[in-house]
Order: sequence, then C-alpha cells, then structure tokens
Amino acid sequence: MSLGLLLTLGCTPGDYWYFRTDGVDLPVRVEGNLDSGVVLLLLHGGPGGSAVDYNIGLDAELIEETYAMAYYDQRGQGGTHGRFDTDSYTVQQVADDNANLVRALRARYGDDTSVWLYGHSWGGMLGTATLLDTDADVDGWIESAGSHDYPLNDIYSAEMLLSAAAEEIEAGSEYTTDWERIQQRVERILEDDEITDYESVDLNIMAYDAEGYVELAEGEYGEESYLGLLASSPISLLTAWWSGLDGSTLLNEDAQKISYTERLDEITVPSLFLYGERDFICPPQLGRDAHERVSTEATEFILYEDAGHSLMVNHPRQYAEDIITFVEANR
Repeated sequence: MSLGLLLTLGCTPGDYWYFRTDGVDLPVRVEGNLDSGVVLLLLHGGPGGSAVDYNIGLDAELIEETYAMAYYDQRGQGGTHGRFDTDSYTVQQVADDNANLVRALRARYGDDTSVWLYGHSWGGMLGTATLLDTDADVDGWIESAGSHDYPLNDIYSAEMLLSAAAEEIEAGSEYTTDWERIQQRVERILEDDEITDYESVDLNIMAYDAEGYVELAEGEYGEESYLGLLASSPISLLTAWWSGLDGSTLLNEDAQKISYTERLDEITVPSLFLYGERDFICPPQLGRDAHERVSTEATEFILYEDAGHSLMVNHPRQYAEDIITFVEANR
C-alpha cells in the first residue's frame, strides 16, 4: 500500500494534515499534549460517522491536557477524498489503513511515540481487526462501548432488552407501552434459529430507543462547540453524512459476519475496556468477555453506572481519568 503525508494546514487548531493510503486521502487532526510522547488514535463510531463527533467532548478536552489525540475520518466516511474499489471496501481494508496511519504518526512525531488505538462502538470492531489482522505496532488498546463480535452483540443486546423490558414493565414505567413493543418484537426475533441482517438492524434501532426509556446520568459537556470546530474545518457536516451512507452499508454487511471473540487471546498489548451499565447497543458483557480473554495481565474492565452507549458524555471526568490512569500505568 502507498503511504504518504500531505501538507499541514496551518490555519486550523492543532496539527491538521491529510494522510494518503491506497488511493484515498484521510483528514487527520492531532490535538493535545504532543510533548507527552503519547498519541491516542481515535477510531470513530459508525460506520458512516466522523471523528468530529469525538473532538468536542469534555472527556476529550481532559485527555488532551495529558496526551495527544489523533482524530481522523475513516475511508469512505466523513471528509475523506479519493476513489476506491467498492469490492475491496472491507473491514480488513480499513484496518490496513489504521496500520499505515500508525506508521505515519511515528514518522511525523518520532519513532519513540507511544501510539494507542482507542475505538468507540464500531471503532471496537475496527480496532480489534487492526490488532489481529494487520502488522500494526501499537502500545495499547482502549475499547469503549465497542462491538468486536456482531453476531454475539445481537444476542447480548436481545437478552439485555428482554431483561430490562421485564423489569420496567413490572415497575410500571411510564414507557410501559414502548417496553411491551420491544419485548414482543425481540421475542419474535429469538424464535428463529439465527438473527437475520434485517433483524440485526431492527435490534440496533430498538437498542437506541431503549436508552430513551431509562434514566441515565445527565453528563457534562466541554467548552468546544460543533460550530467552532466546523468553522475551522474543511469538512462539511452534510457532505460527511452523505458520503458515508454507501460506505456504512458495505462495511456493515462485511462486519455482520465477523466474530473475533474466539481470537481475543491473540491480543497481548495492555487493554482497557470501558462500558456503560445501560448500553443496549453494545452491551457490557462484550467488554467482560474481552477483558477475560486477552492474553495480558495489563487489562482492566470498567463499568459506568447510569451510563449508556455515550458513556463518555454521561461520566466525562471519571472516564478521562480512567483512561489517563491506565495509559500512565502501562505506557
């Protein structure tokens, strides 16, 4: 694969540059304390998302006081440029991009830079693929509410939805009608021998809905705003959303068949797993599985009470502190 760095755009905050890999240019923004010698490479959610969503939180601001964060839009998503073959647009190809980007970060900031993969949601699948199926040389792994096993994710999500529905209906929740709808639909899905792609999408929708029917910590937000970030960025939010539609479909189709659970013991780098207690989208049992299976003693599983899929919003200060503490102990 080709590997190249384009010119830095000096008019934007941080170090903003484009990275060329296999015919595609990926926008990269590095912010925070580069003097620390540590860069956390953020693998955003989706597929079809953008790193912009992760660049404005209080958690990110706090982490950047100690380490540098590298935010980039994945191939075919966000503000990426270039053409590529849709037939080869797979989890493996995006994981290969990550391996190239790790090399680029060290080429730019020094060979002794400590690079950690940090994936949220879909980024958990992508980070795990990078660790297991590429030659990426990373110093550690942080999986935040990640899904490294789509088939198992569906099962855990269905089980968690049914359990919560029973509890909420018994308690007389104001959303009882909604929980009854979820309960009936999930029971029908589980009647079949396997969960179809369509049913998987349906489960994901119900999981997002369910977060609105439970009480979560209110959370805190940072000082940086979407407006300020987008004003200094060449990325159009509308263009980023539109460009990711086809790509998200292709990647989801590929990821739907991927299960990494039985290979997690091949992961030997320090590994931190952060999950929300009320996350129906990527249930915390996924993190417990990973914590128990990785082949390193430098591993920790942290569960955040009253937190959903966006646990970094629900508990940003504790979340940032936990990441910094773990990296500092294992860098």
